Amino acid sequence: MNKEKDKVLVNIYKYFGLTILISWGLWSPLYISEELNEFWVLPGAWGPTITAILLTWVNSGKVGLKSLFKKILIWKVNVMYYLFAIFGLLMIGLVSVTVNDILGGNFFDITVVLEGMGIDNGDFGLALLLLPVFYLINTLLGGPIAEELVWRGYAQELLQNKYSPNVSGLIIGFIWSIWHLPLFIFLPKAVGSMPIWFYIPLMTSMGLIFSWLYNKTNGSVLLAILLHGGTNFAHGFLGADVFKDLKLLSIQVLFIIILAIILSRRNITPVAKNTPV
Repeated sequence: MNKEKDKVLVNIYKYFGLTILISWGLWSPLYISEELNEFWVLPGAWGPTITAILLTWVNSGKVGLKSLFKKILIWKVNVMYYLFAIFGLLMIGLVSVTVNDILGGNFFDITVVLEGMGIDNGDFGLALLLLPVFYLINTLLGGPIAEELVWRGYAQELLQNKYSPNVSGLIIGFIWSIWHLPLFIFLPKAVGSMPIWFYIPLMTSMGLIFSWLYNKTNGSVLLAILLHGGTNFAHGFLGADVFKDLKLLSIQVLFIIILAIILSRRNITPVAKNTPV
């Protein structure tokens, strides 16, 4: 048993170390050019996936890879999990904005959102119709599909061989935040121009929320992708400039931490092991 847990620990170190090495290397153009935009984040976003595929192939071969990729196809779950994944963080964002307004803060400027979508201020109805399209584009072309196969599908399950679901989620959330560190330095708008002292507790708490969803949906990477997409969409809908308002940001981070604590109390039993270590 000790040897098996030691093997798990070694794979954990390998995974996180290699992921950071690959992603930070693929983000290297950001370090030498000021003309690059958010699209240059995408190559490095695939670093975790590259690492998981390499380690799974080495440790478990085709059987392990097949088991890993099958998690994307787990879709038969309660509809409430779909609703939470897609709309949960948006609802928290809107409640945060409302509470901030009640407390005397500024309500977010909808024109910023419309301009970001390339839509005139008077076309709010059109914007609503296009929201699902923007959600899908962000989910399919951005970080959600590039990252979730491995943060949850590989790393979550790997860590749960040694730690509890909640501890595993906290570890992944913290490493997830540190993994983004080069973007804070060289392309802050890629992380919403958010101060890192807010970002780390936010992402660490999100690690708990993702852990809960992953275990409650029988290890569905599909639902994790949708939640990641919903999170990015919520931030994009509110507008990155919103997160420069430290009062509003504090309210949102507080609500997410509270939600993470509530869900962690229902995240006791890990999903059955699906991927050979």
